[in-house]
Amino acid sequence: MQEIPLWYWLLVFFALGACVGSFYNVIVYRMPRGISLINPPSHCPLCKKRIPIRYNLPIVGWLWLRGKSACCKQPISVIYPIGEALCGLLGAVALFAAVAVVGGVPVSAAFFTAPVTEPAVWASALAMFWLLLGAYPVCAIDCKYKLIPDSISVGGIVAGLLISIIPGGVTPFQSLLGAVVAGGGLYLVGWTATKLLKKDAMGFGDVKLLAGYGALMGVTGAVETLIVAAILGIVVMVPYGKIAARRNAARRNAARRNAAGQDAAGQDAAGQDAAGQDAAETSGQIPFGPFLAVAAPLMYLWGEQLFNLYVALVFGE
Repeated sequence: MQEIPLWYWLLVFFALGACVGSFYNVIVYRMPRGISLINPPSHCPLCKKRIPIRYNLPIVGWLWLRGKSACCKQPISVIYPIGEALCGLLGAVALFAAVAVVGGVPVSAAFFTAPVTEPAVWASALAMFWLLLGAYPVCAIDCKYKLIPDSISVGGIVAGLLISIIPGGVTPFQSLLGAVVAGGGLYLVGWTATKLLKKDAMGFGDVKLLAGYGALMGVTGAVETLIVAAILGIVVMVPYGKIAARRNAARRNAARRNAAGQDAAGQDAAGQDAAGQDAAETSGQIPFGPFLAVAAPLMYLWGEQLFNLYVALVFGE
C-alpha cells in the first residue's frame, strides 16, 4: 500500500463512492415506498424482471444500456448516473482533502504520485468518505420525506467505532464517548424543547445522526457541528419562515373564498380552512438533518481553524 501512488487511490475512492451512490439510489427509491432494501433484488420497476449484475455497474451500466432498460426498453432517468458520478467525486474528494488538509501535503505535481503512508491520513480519509457520502441521502431524503435512513445514522456510529481502531485519529474511547454524549445531549435538548413547546421539537433521526458524527469526530467535533448547523438553520429559516408565512396566509384566504362560494358553506369552509392550517403548520418546516450533514465535514476539516478565527474576532487574541 505504501508504494501505490495517490492517483491510484483517488480512482479507487471514486469507484467506491460510485458504488455507494448506486446503493443510495436504491435507498431514495425504495425506502419512501416501504420496499425492502434487500428483497426483492434489483429489478425493472415496470416489468419487474431482474436486472443482471453487469447492468448494475455504476455509471457504466447506464452508458452500456444507452439510458434504456434492457428488458422493456423504457428510458432510465439520467439522475441515476449523475448521482453515482457525484458520489464518486465526493469519494475522491474525501481522500484528496484528507491528504491535503489533515496530512498537510502541499498540492503540486508530486502530490498525485506520492504514496499515502500515514495511518492518520487514512483514518481521516475514511471518516471524510462517510461524512461526504452520507450528506447526499440525508439531504435528499430528509428534505422530501422528513426522515433519515438508519443505514446512515446508525451506520455512522458503527463506521466511527471501526475507523477509531486505526491509529492516529479518534481513539475508540473518544469515538464511543462522542456517540454517547452527542446523541444523548441532543436527545435531552429535544426532549426538553418538546415539553416546553408541547409539540415535537426534534426527530429521533437527528439524534442518531449526530451520534454517528460524534463517533466519527469525537465530542468536540460533534458539538462544533451542532453549533454551526444551528447557525446555518437560523440563517435559512428566518427568510424562509417569512416567505412560508405569506404563502400560507394566501392559501388560507383562497380556501375561505372558495368555501364561501359553495352552497354547503359551513362544512366545506371548515374542512378547507383546516387543510389550510395543516399546510401552514407543515410547509414552513425545514428538517435539521441537512444542516448537520453540511456542517459535519466542514468542522472535521477546519473546525480548529474556524474556532481560532472566532476567538480572534471576538476576543482579539
